[in-house]
Amino acid sequence: MHIGKKTLTLALLIMAASAIAPGMAFAQPQVAAEIGRDAPDFTLVNLAGEEVSLYEALESGPVLLDFWALWCKPCLRALPGTNKLHTEFKDRGFTVLTINTDSPRSTAKVKPYVKSKGYEFEVLMDPNRSLQRLYRFSQIPKVYLIGQDRKIAYAQLGYSTELEQRLHGEVAKLMPAAAPEAETKTDADHEEGMN
Repeated sequence: MHIGKKTLTLALLIMAASAIAPGMAFAQPQVAAEIGRDAPDFTLVNLAGEEVSLYEALESGPVLLDFWALWCKPCLRALPGTNKLHTEFKDRGFTVLTINTDSPRSTAKVKPYVKSKGYEFEVLMDPNRSLQRLYRFSQIPKVYLIGQDRKIAYAQLGYSTELEQRLHGEVAKLMPAAAPEAETKTDADHEEGMN
């Protein structure tokens, strides 16, 4: 049996791609199927030892769930963008809940890491990865954007600057417009001061 050089090269490229990213070819359709699904409620403990519930957080506005671990380099590259989303939208009812999935042995390193980076978002601990089973996924970094209707509005697997920009756009779509009262009041105050 004679195998042509092009056929062999193509076969080797396919094998290499599947070895580098097993299952990635099927990741995006799976993510698309999650959109519109009800987001299961949960309660986890944050770094201060307080219980945090998803559905309680949704009472204020949309919630972003960001699953990460210290061993996951793409996760760590994504966290600065997650913190920017928190900072930009927190005053408009948006909540960021990052879910750390490090093993029980590594959880002691999470709080010092978050503090050293100056991150302000909420960190919830899930060392047994119970939420990964609840939300039915295995790979991280993974994010879910959940609307106040408790439905998954957007889901994303992996990290790149393009995905970070897309996530920002999806969050912005769910957020109410900034209140124009501040500008109007400032103009009125300015006019009053002139009289």
